[in-house]
Amino acid sequence: MPKNEKNRRRKSHAERERIKAKKAASGASYTSAQSGTTHHHRGPEIGPVDGSGFGAGRKADMQTASALIGACVEKCRPCQASLADKVLAGDRLVVASLAGTVYSLLPSPSATCSPATRRFHAVAHDTGRDGYGPAVLAAVEELSQEDLEALLEDTLDVWTAAAGAAPAAEADAPGPEAGEEERDAHRFAAVGGTAYLMSAGIDQLLSPDEMRGLVKHAEKSAVSGDPVVCFLCDEPVDVAAESEVHIGVSTRAVAVDGRELDTVHPVWTHPGCGRTRIWPWPELMAERQRRGLYVAPEDRQPEKPTVPGPRNADYTHFSLVRKPGGGMVPLVLVEPGEPDEYGIEGYLAARLSEGFKPVDLSGGQPFPVLDGWHLRCERGRLVSVMRAGGGAWYRQEGGYATPGEWRRAARQRTALFLVVPAGTVGERQGDDWLAAVSRAAGAGHVLGGVVAVRGTLS
Repeated sequence: MPKNEKNRRRKSHAERERIKAKKAASGASYTSAQSGTTHHHRGPEIGPVDGSGFGAGRKADMQTASALIGACVEKCRPCQASLADKVLAGDRLVVASLAGTVYSLLPSPSATCSPATRRFHAVAHDTGRDGYGPAVLAAVEELSQEDLEALLEDTLDVWTAAAGAAPAAEADAPGPEAGEEERDAHRFAAVGGTAYLMSAGIDQLLSPDEMRGLVKHAEKSAVSGDPVVCFLCDEPVDVAAESEVHIGVSTRAVAVDGRELDTVHPVWTHPGCGRTRIWPWPELMAERQRRGLYVAPEDRQPEKPTVPGPRNADYTHFSLVRKPGGGMVPLVLVEPGEPDEYGIEGYLAARLSEGFKPVDLSGGQPFPVLDGWHLRCERGRLVSVMRAGGGAWYRQEGGYATPGEWRRAARQRTALFLVVPAGTVGERQGDDWLAAVSRAAGAGHVLGGVVAVRGTLS
């Protein structure tokens, strides 16, 4: 075969592979990926916004924001990521208009929204006063990039809920990501309309039947006149009157016949007493002490002295890992510089409560998906780890430099994010590093999942 023909075929094959990779990253069809177009999502009809009401002498084009809401309604993750990046990089008057419209009407922000959104609501709820629009725009313009992203995500949740059910998806559109169908898997509705909200991670400790059994127990206890009691105020939980009841669990090691066994106890709480979560028993007892509630003498926790001085820096590692079924995915691993004050039980309880999941690194199981989480990059540097409604979970001023091969792999716009306990890896590299992570995974201490990658990679 002539040399020129070989080169032509090689280039043709490389181009097809490039298009396939682009299609996988964008979720688009071959034709749309090749032409650079994306799906068309019809959101609410939002005309250009006159900035004069916000004290600005310009108009804001809302077409991208409208398409973004449509992508959220239709659960098209690739378009959500790309359109959100465009909105975040554009005129902040767009976000001020979207957020101001909804939060000026809502009497209170969602209990799960970010601190940035709560602060914004305090301003936006007063927009009924003449001339208060400029304060709304000023509040948005003063936000950091992470807080702006958190406000946009919370705002999109409200707009998406108001937009209603999604219309039929386009033929090219990808289905929901793994885990999307289970967004409300831990919310149980009882006969009286009360919502029982269970902690993230509870499914790692209880079976579905056991979770349903907790709801039945609460209902039967209310009927018998002996209602369940809130662990954080010691007052009864009136499941007939509460619109929402929180159910968490506490893990506790107990001695049985000379053996130490882990037990799981339900933790009932009023929504106003604290968010539902998984507690290690010593931390739950310490929290009761802090609130002035009774704690049995054998469960009382000693005061932990505050250790002055600098803390050890967190350790962050970038690599590539093979996905079950083939292919490579960029990996980000974070190890805290300091151990959890309640030991490995505290680490596991905190991470599971935040939604992290055990990750099997042996290749036998697909990697879990962390719905609503993503890595934020700026010019190829990792600057933060974001979670929907919670703002920045992890932030690095100036960002971490990422290897070139990691950035190339991250163009698929997904990555595997892992967290390990302090002291697991440290500065070890090579085979020792891999062996250490594998041992931690075998013990169930490697938590995380697949997250989106957003921002700029070059």
